[in-house]
Amino acid sequence: MKKVFLEKRSLNKIAIVLSSFALAVLIYLLFRSRKLFYYQFIEMIYLDPYIRAIRKVVWVYRKHIPNWVIYALPDGLWLFSMGVSILYNRYYYKRAQTIFTLIFISIVGIEVFQGVYGGHGTFIGTFDLADVICYIIGYILASFIGYSYWKRNYKDKEIDKQEEILKKERRKILIIVVVFTILGFFPALVN
Repeated sequence: MKKVFLEKRSLNKIAIVLSSFALAVLIYLLFRSRKLFYYQFIEMIYLDPYIRAIRKVVWVYRKHIPNWVIYALPDGLWLFSMGVSILYNRYYYKRAQTIFTLIFISIVGIEVFQGVYGGHGTFIGTFDLADVICYIIGYILASFIGYSYWKRNYKDKEIDKQEEILKKERRKILIIVVVFTILGFFPALVN
């Protein structure tokens, strides 16, 4: 197998992951509190005057945007981005899908935990059915994209160096999970 720095399949994956994650961050920057981490980061790199100017323009349209888009969609986009990162272009798709399913169940479990023990203003957070729905949609879409790619490209192919490839995929998935877990906490960080 010829190694190319960025193959088309890698570019597709990067485009899907970055565009969905960027949309989530953009929603945070334009419609959520300026005390959140993402906005603090924008201030650190001196882009806040531009973001403030854009916020003034889009704020006029805020009343036309449903709350679920501002408060739940970014969570679904985050899970979708993570899922595509984990599932897309994997020889061992089924193993990656198991890991992604466990992550999905954990996240929905946390949301249910918030419903039982949390509440507005608590550290635990507040249950939101819209969050769960966006998580489910993100999970299904990422799973569909990953499965479609695997079925089209790897399903019936013989895999050379199985142990080596499995080891690489496990390592990549671990890195992805760590990175997205950190990125998932950023919105909760407040100045």
